[in-house]
Amino acid sequence: GVTADVDPVIDELEKKGCEILTELVKGEATEAAPAGDLNAMIADLHKMGEQCHIASETPPDKLLAQLKDLELSGEVWYLYAPHFDMRNVGDSLATQGTWVKKTCAFSWEVAEHSKIHIPEGLRVPSEGLPYAVDDPDEVNRHDWVCQHRKIWLTPRVVQFLKQRASQWYIYWPHWRVLAGPGNEVAGLVALANTWVKRSAQFSDKLGKDEKLFVAEGQVVYISGGVKMVESPLERRRHQYIDEHRCIVLGGRMQLVQGKDSLFLA
Repeated sequence: GVTADVDPVIDELEKKGCEILTELVKGEATEAAPAGDLNAMIADLHKMGEQCHIASETPPDKLLAQLKDLELSGEVWYLYAPHFDMRNVGDSLATQGTWVKKTCAFSWEVAEHSKIHIPEGLRVPSEGLPYAVDDPDEVNRHDWVCQHRKIWLTPRVVQFLKQRASQWYIYWPHWRVLAGPGNEVAGLVALANTWVKRSAQFSDKLGKDEKLFVAEGQVVYISGGVKMVESPLERRRHQYIDEHRCIVLGGRMQLVQGKDSLFLA
């Protein structure tokens, strides 16, 4: 019957929608995926919706809306507009290291679990255009709220951004491994005064809240070992990228952020 004919098409619609979103967030993503390819995928999605309309007499726009409800339900976040290029609908490009936040409060006032660091060059896919802040609890926070924008991020995008933000970068010649009881990598010992960075960019290119100073001899505990830099965005930073490594800070390390600094405790 009609249901039997439509279900496979809806399944394919959902699959195609996931493919589009995956292209938008895959490895830094959006700036690596050719716009023409994404546009073609979206056109295919609409065409499939039209085919489904023939089979089920359900308007394709309604089917696409249902798909959006299933896969693209959004969470409200805020960003500081001067730090982004927002000329493309649903695509905010970070022009410097910055944040998306659950509130318009200054970033150093926002708890770590309520903000996500966005490195320079990363594109943040959102639903539709960013909006002026109109929330009663936000509009009067400070004089710069007018330069913030409200965006809707899908759970998948939030998950990707949080996973991306959990990665830190180090200049490998400045470190040696601290082995654990089972000979696993438990931490790293600084061989010189150095930095743990939110991006593999040169430290002098990063803001004060994008890098952690580590003194010679200090131990940094990590989780999951030491990895080569694989992020396409980070690998394009400079010619010395193979001398950098990617790490995740261990649970014993606590970030303490002030207005002009970031510390490990």
